[in-house]
Amino acid sequence: MKIKIYSIFIALLLVFISCSKDEEFITISPANISFVHEDGTDIPINECINPDGKYAVKIETKAEGSGTYKVISVDYTINGVLRTMTFLKEGAQINPITLIDGLNTVQIVESGYTSNINFVAQGDFELVE
Repeated sequence: MKIKIYSIFIALLLVFISCSKDEEFITISPANISFVHEDGTDIPINECINPDGKYAVKIETKAEGSGTYKVISVDYTINGVLRTMTFLKEGAQINPITLIDGLNTVQIVESGYTSNINFVAQGDFELVE
Protein backbone atom coordinates (compact mmCIF):
# COMPACT_ATOMS: atom_id res chain seq x y z
CA MET A 1 0.00 0.00 0.00
CA LYS A 2 2.81 2.37 0.93
CA ILE A 3 4.55 1.61 -2.35
CA LYS A 4 1.42 2.60 -4.27
CA ILE A 5 1.10 5.90 -2.40
CA TYR A 6 4.81 6.67 -2.88
CA SER A 7 4.57 5.82 -6.58
CA ILE A 8 1.61 8.16 -7.05
CA PHE A 9 3.36 10.89 -5.04
CA ILE A 10 6.56 10.54 -7.11
CA ALA A 11 4.57 10.56 -10.38
CA LEU A 12 2.75 13.77 -9.34
CA LEU A 13 6.01 15.33 -8.21
CA LEU A 14 7.64 14.54 -11.57
CA VAL A 15 4.69 16.05 -13.44
CA PHE A 16 4.95 19.33 -11.55
CA ILE A 17 8.74 19.50 -11.75
CA SER A 18 8.82 18.81 -15.48
CA CYS A 19 6.47 21.70 -16.22
CA SER A 20 8.59 24.64 -17.26
CA LYS A 21 7.54 28.24 -17.48
CA ASP A 22 6.62 29.66 -20.90
CA GLU A 23 9.56 30.56 -23.10
CA GLU A 24 10.02 34.28 -23.61
CA PHE A 25 10.63 35.69 -27.09
CA ILE A 26 12.22 38.81 -28.50
CA THR A 27 9.65 40.40 -30.79
CA ILE A 28 11.01 41.76 -34.06
CA SER A 29 9.08 44.49 -35.88
CA PRO A 30 9.83 46.57 -39.01
CA ALA A 31 11.15 50.07 -38.34
CA ASN A 32 11.96 51.49 -41.79
CA ILE A 33 12.02 50.76 -45.53
CA SER A 34 14.09 52.63 -48.11
CA PHE A 35 15.83 52.50 -51.47
CA VAL A 36 19.61 52.00 -51.30
CA HIS A 37 22.52 51.16 -53.57
CA GLU A 38 22.96 47.41 -54.09
CA ASP A 39 25.83 47.38 -51.57
CA GLY A 40 23.47 48.74 -48.88
CA THR A 41 24.71 52.35 -48.80
CA ASP A 42 22.06 55.07 -48.65
CA ILE A 43 21.10 57.08 -51.71
CA PRO A 44 21.69 60.76 -50.85
CA ILE A 45 18.85 63.22 -51.43
CA ASN A 46 18.93 64.70 -54.95
CA GLU A 47 21.46 62.13 -56.19
CA CYS A 48 21.14 61.45 -59.90
CA ILE A 49 19.93 57.92 -60.52
CA ASN A 50 22.36 56.11 -62.81
CA PRO A 51 20.46 54.03 -65.39
CA ASP A 52 23.25 51.45 -65.26
CA GLY A 53 23.41 51.51 -61.44
CA LYS A 54 22.27 48.66 -59.24
CA TYR A 55 19.76 49.39 -56.50
CA ALA A 56 18.01 47.55 -53.69
CA VAL A 57 15.28 47.82 -51.07
CA LYS A 58 16.44 47.91 -47.45
CA ILE A 59 14.19 46.95 -44.52
CA GLU A 60 15.39 47.71 -41.00
CA THR A 61 13.90 46.06 -37.92
CA LYS A 62 13.92 46.69 -34.18
CA ALA A 63 13.51 44.21 -31.35
CA GLU A 64 11.72 44.31 -27.99
CA GLY A 65 11.72 41.89 -25.10
CA SER A 66 14.12 39.26 -23.89
CA GLY A 67 14.71 35.61 -24.57
CA THR A 68 15.09 34.02 -27.97
CA TYR A 69 14.28 35.66 -31.30
CA LYS A 70 10.96 34.78 -32.87
CA VAL A 71 11.27 34.57 -36.66
CA ILE A 72 9.00 36.96 -38.61
CA SER A 73 8.18 37.50 -42.26
CA VAL A 74 7.71 41.08 -43.41
CA ASP A 75 5.38 41.57 -46.39
CA TYR A 76 6.17 44.58 -48.56
CA THR A 77 5.27 45.82 -52.01
CA ILE A 78 7.50 47.17 -54.78
CA ASN A 79 5.41 49.17 -57.25
CA GLY A 80 2.37 47.13 -56.19
CA VAL A 81 4.05 43.70 -56.40
CA LEU A 82 3.95 41.77 -53.10
CA ARG A 83 7.22 40.33 -51.74
CA THR A 84 8.39 38.93 -48.39
CA MET A 85 11.59 39.16 -46.33
CA THR A 86 12.22 36.81 -43.40
CA PHE A 87 14.10 38.08 -40.34
CA LEU A 88 15.82 35.76 -37.87
CA LYS A 89 17.12 38.62 -35.69
CA GLU A 90 17.12 42.40 -35.38
CA GLY A 91 18.92 44.39 -38.08
CA ALA A 92 18.65 45.25 -41.75
CA GLN A 93 18.37 43.21 -44.93
CA ILE A 94 18.50 44.25 -48.57
CA ASN A 95 16.88 42.83 -51.68
CA PRO A 96 18.22 43.84 -55.13
CA ILE A 97 15.63 45.37 -57.48
CA THR A 98 15.36 46.92 -60.92
CA LEU A 99 13.89 50.41 -61.01
CA ILE A 100 11.12 51.18 -63.48
CA ASP A 101 10.77 54.41 -65.43
CA GLY A 102 8.90 56.96 -63.33
CA LEU A 103 7.93 56.87 -59.66
CA ASN A 104 9.06 53.76 -57.76
CA THR A 105 7.33 53.06 -54.44
CA VAL A 106 8.02 50.50 -51.71
CA GLN A 107 5.70 49.95 -48.76
CA ILE A 108 5.61 47.66 -45.75
CA VAL A 109 2.12 46.18 -45.83
CA GLU A 110 1.55 45.84 -42.07
CA SER A 111 2.84 49.22 -40.89
CA GLY A 112 2.36 51.38 -43.97
CA TYR A 113 5.97 52.66 -43.98
CA THR A 114 6.71 53.90 -47.51
CA SER A 115 9.60 55.23 -49.56
CA ASN A 116 9.65 56.70 -53.05
CA ILE A 117 12.30 57.34 -55.67
CA ASN A 118 11.80 58.89 -59.10
CA PHE A 119 13.74 57.36 -61.98
CA VAL A 120 13.60 59.08 -65.35
CA ALA A 121 15.07 57.08 -68.20
CA GLN A 122 17.02 59.23 -70.62
CA GLY A 123 16.00 57.24 -73.64
CA ASP A 124 17.94 57.29 -76.87
CA PHE A 125 19.52 60.63 -77.51
CA GLU A 126 22.39 61.96 -79.47
CA LEU A 127 24.88 64.44 -78.08
CA VAL A 128 25.33 67.31 -80.53
CA GLU A 129 28.44 69.45 -80.14
